[in-house]
Amino acid sequence: MQAFVLLLRGINVGGHRKVKMAELKVVLQELDFQNIATYIQSGNVIFSAEETNISKLKHTAEEAIKVHFGFAVSCFIIPKETFLTIIENNPFIETEEITKLYITFLNETPNPEKLETLKTFEISDELFILKNNTLYFCYKNGYGKAKIANPFIEKKLNLQATTRNWKTMMKLLELLNS
Repeated sequence: MQAFVLLLRGINVGGHRKVKMAELKVVLQELDFQNIATYIQSGNVIFSAEETNISKLKHTAEEAIKVHFGFAVSCFIIPKETFLTIIENNPFIETEEITKLYITFLNETPNPEKLETLKTFEISDELFILKNNTLYFCYKNGYGKAKIANPFIEKKLNLQATTRNWKTMMKLLELLNS
């Protein structure tokens, strides 16, 4: 059995695309996902599975969610070891307040030219560093006022993304280790 983090993109925002975590848990159990734990209503799940192929797990979860809830939801599935590496590699953790730190997961590595375009929008209050398919952010004025937020990132990189704050990352880490 391998442990994974499952992040759902764009659910329960403004009363749209509602996914109750208790229902989601049942859907995932029907897929033979095990040791399922959810955290808050924004689509954060820990699970274990015999299957280790990320593409298969992603496809299976997305199809089951579409059938059950009636709309498509993009899923980001991160193996435990990769998640631990993402946590350990945060370049801002030693120098910035944790309330300012966010992680944006990308569904693939961005095109270098598009990444350069995104970098032209970086300002001193919104810093980011790309490592693999992960953008590490420090939003000095908070995420709520950020210009370089998830929709902007997706548009500039032409990729799907989902963002989590550091508190959520730490809770997921705790759930992975329990």
